[in-house]
Amino acid sequence: MFSIQDDLLAGFRLFSIARAYPDKAFELLLPVPLAHALQEKREECVRIAQAAHEAKEDLRREELHTRTNPPAQAPAAPLPNQVAFVKAFERGVARRRRDRRHPVLRGEELLRVIGRIATLRDKDYQKRELELTKKLELAGALREVANPAFRPEKWAKSLEYLRGAHPHFAEVTEFVARRVTLSTHGRQPLKIPPLHLWSVPGLGKTHYVNDLAQALGAPIRHHSMENAQTTSLLLGTERHWSTATQGLIFQQICLGTVANPVFLIDELDKAPRGSQYDPLAPLHSLLEPITASRVRDASLDIEFDASLATYIATSNDPARVPDSLRSRFREFHILPPTGAQALQAARVVAIAAMQQLEIPGFTSPESAICNKLAHLTAREIYQTVQDAVARAVEAGRLRLTLDDLPAAVLDECTVRSVLH
Repeated sequence: MFSIQDDLLAGFRLFSIARAYPDKAFELLLPVPLAHALQEKREECVRIAQAAHEAKEDLRREELHTRTNPPAQAPAAPLPNQVAFVKAFERGVARRRRDRRHPVLRGEELLRVIGRIATLRDKDYQKRELELTKKLELAGALREVANPAFRPEKWAKSLEYLRGAHPHFAEVTEFVARRVTLSTHGRQPLKIPPLHLWSVPGLGKTHYVNDLAQALGAPIRHHSMENAQTTSLLLGTERHWSTATQGLIFQQICLGTVANPVFLIDELDKAPRGSQYDPLAPLHSLLEPITASRVRDASLDIEFDASLATYIATSNDPARVPDSLRSRFREFHILPPTGAQALQAARVVAIAAMQQLEIPGFTSPESAICNKLAHLTAREIYQTVQDAVARAVEAGRLRLTLDDLPAAVLDECTVRSVLH
């Protein structure tokens, strides 16, 4: 310690500083302000040292108390009988028709996830996850396989529509038709390889994929890469995030009813590049048959089979798509339709749009009307024809006239600026 002597020169103070050994003590003559500052600093150091010592002692006592009085463990959620659970969950897997039903989950994997959930401390989070696994348990391991070959007459009509409404996609349509034909000569489920359709904008790629999925009888899920910022949309958010959610692949396959849904990966060439989380990264495993059979959703930390899913990507500039991904796709360059193809497509789509309204007695459109629609996309033809039918019905007619079409459609020079 040190003390201040008050009987020295005015403005100075004498300090006696005790070292580790008292006989080594020495004194310093310092100005009063400096002496006071040193004393305050020393007192502060003493307080800090005492606080640290007390905290250390508190920690030591707490550890000693924990060793001698361990906290009571929260009762874990009861686990089902393993053998019975797996047997019930996988009921029908061994006896199924492989071309019609496909197992997307294993009982042992779901049991592992349930066991992990039982150890969670957050009871609200545990409850949510157990509710989700209960849905999976009730759904079982099997999902239906969509295949239009099971209904050949309907498939023939669908093919006729695809060929007529989308003639410039003929190469894609015939490729898919051959895969459906192959599925009828074996016992394996329908599997369509990943497809990449690229062209200039405005040729109706998205509309075609929607019509193709409808023809296949498979649900479709749309995912645009243009605004994708992370990998989580496809395979889920990591569990340590409070907003953790399942990825759309898990949602569509495991929580859905079909093992081979269609996933439209739109604007593949516009995915953000150079970010820490590459939104294209999950596609490398999803598009590879071997790894696709054992993909993992990050949210539930569960492994499932997505090998039958159909992935169809679209882009405008394939050069901007990584080669590692392009090598996994069957690529098709879509060219603009010829004049004859455009006229044919306009008539097919216009008739389909009318039939969808199911108005008894309404006659098919005349060639003059279809010619006025030929420069539009399939989606635009649908919208224009159904609006025109509404005008005709209001006027008490069961046929279309040119007056029922919007002025912008009749003026081919300005149609693009109006409709886009």
